[in-house]
Amino acid sequence: MIWCFASNGTYSSQSLYRIINFRGIIPVHVLAIWSLKIPPRVHLFLWLLAKNKLLTRDNLNIRKKLDDVTCLFCSEIESAHHLFFDCVFSRQIWAMISECLGVNIGDNFTSVAAMWLSNKCFLAHNIITSAALWSLWKLRNEFCFQNASWRDVRGVLMRIVSTAQNWLILCPEGAKDMLSHKLSNLKLIVTRLGRISG
Repeated sequence: MIWCFASNGTYSSQSLYRIINFRGIIPVHVLAIWSLKIPPRVHLFLWLLAKNKLLTRDNLNIRKKLDDVTCLFCSEIESAHHLFFDCVFSRQIWAMISECLGVNIGDNFTSVAAMWLSNKCFLAHNIITSAALWSLWKLRNEFCFQNASWRDVRGVLMRIVSTAQNWLILCPEGAKDMLSHKLSNLKLIVTRLGRISG
């Protein structure tokens, strides 16, 4: 067994105390972010999401009073949890990704982050879910800062597919086929959808 909280891999009470004493216990999935096969800027984005430090409207409202704190996709209050998991739009995206991957995910951050701990087993899953989170954030920012207009769910799913395909180069050779297969499944789900407009 290897103790991952010490550089030499050996357990010591000092290393345990350091983990427990540093602002409480650090969630294990936060450390696992850095081993994902995704671009560094997305590592940083996921780290900010895990720490609830993304500049969503509820966090911005703490810094400076905002007139409108509602979600750009619906009319509820925008928080990181709402934007990525509770919003009607997000739930629809996660339902389709869950169907593609054959795993029920997207209920909350922990359901996505739990797979990061077994990155070798869930490499394709982790890239697709990271691409989904990143694409939702990019779309939200386009709505907010570039006055983008709503098209349909298929466009967002295709954005997730193209983002994950761009990250294919970061995959080890043995995992590229699995990721390509999962992305093909997601494309099939997209083509099967009727056009949903809003």
